[in-house]
Amino acid sequence: MTNRRDVLKYLGLTALSVSALNASAANTEVEPILNSEDPLFWDSVRNQFMLSKDKVFFNCGTVGVMPKVVFEKLCDHSRYLATHVADWEYKDDNKEQFISGYNNLLPIRTKVAKLLNCEVAEIAMTDNVTNGMSYIANGITLQPGDEILTTDQEHGGGQSSWKVKEKRFGAVFKTVAIGKPITSSAEVLDIIVKAFTPKTKVLMLSHMISGSGAILPVKEICAEAKRRGIFTVLDGAQTIGHIKIDLKDIDCDAYVGCFHKWVGAPTGTGFMFVKAMHMKDLWTTVASYRWDDHADEGFRFTQRGTGNFAILLALEVALDFHFQLGPDNVYARIKFLGERLRNGLRQNKKVKLFSPKEEAMCAGISLYNIDGLTGAQLQDAYWNKAKMRPRSQGDIFGVRHSTHIFNSTQEIDRALKIVEELS
Repeated sequence: MTNRRDVLKYLGLTALSVSALNASAANTEVEPILNSEDPLFWDSVRNQFMLSKDKVFFNCGTVGVMPKVVFEKLCDHSRYLATHVADWEYKDDNKEQFISGYNNLLPIRTKVAKLLNCEVAEIAMTDNVTNGMSYIANGITLQPGDEILTTDQEHGGGQSSWKVKEKRFGAVFKTVAIGKPITSSAEVLDIIVKAFTPKTKVLMLSHMISGSGAILPVKEICAEAKRRGIFTVLDGAQTIGHIKIDLKDIDCDAYVGCFHKWVGAPTGTGFMFVKAMHMKDLWTTVASYRWDDHADEGFRFTQRGTGNFAILLALEVALDFHFQLGPDNVYARIKFLGERLRNGLRQNKKVKLFSPKEEAMCAGISLYNIDGLTGAQLQDAYWNKAKMRPRSQGDIFGVRHSTHIFNSTQEIDRALKIVEELS
């Protein structure tokens, strides 16, 4: 019979056994051994990361943390290539995993498509969100005077390629102010829809605003854009591995994201989704052998010259880790910790929250400040008092505080205690 001690001991050896262990527990005559509401479950998950025990990381909004198994895969393949490169027979790029850039990456793209609920051929692998957004902006055909609409809170990596489109081809780049904090999803929907004009051809939005963690009502916004024939592109830099994504339900035309923040993959891992009906008309930005081969549109954009297969194999392990923990468990845990932090902050009259007032628009990112402090001062105070690392957002907006599955309720409560001391 399986018992809690045995399960936790085994989980300490390999996080990739989580789902198998839960299945094993379900087949015994005892109550479920591990579940996502059991603190011991998350303690065991925390042990799958190499994070220093004397430091607390609250900045997955910038870069995440690789679990041990992901890091080990990255190192193992790099070592394999350095040792056994002579084994490469140059016969089938799709079977031999030595360098990337020529492999169709179907196993990895299939897992990405499963995570996002879309077709495999609609997924191309990229290095990051900026690359993916640039491929779309450079590849789409616009006429002089055509408008590209976005918000005043977009990341530079998301909007810059569209500014190039404006300067180079005469398109018009427009922004609309959406408030900080955003009061409600209904309000932001109304603001964006009212900004549409007959000349609006592209709508580019962050699904989740990097600077505040605001989750926009993208399904409703995309539906309104679709009625007007507007091409919709969503920046998912902060959403993948953070909240549930269903591209068929959202029904956007394009979506770009990355895996190095919330999924726990190495940097240099991203994707681009474009609906099949549109991808065939998208010009290739980085051209290689298959630049005009439409048999697999996602492969056409994935093939862009020699790359590092080690990070892609590590990405695959990160996706496996995410699936075996249970995506819904991960999303719920992130939200639980984020809401615990925000609820505590709301009790302090000297704290100003810049995340949305509507809790349904929030997840693991919180933006706040304390009266009389700058973001740099608050960031430094966290470090000096408890070796905690959120990220400064300037003089006004304080710090952006990200919570993830390797964080604990004790760390959240200690952060709230520091805020109380400072205020």
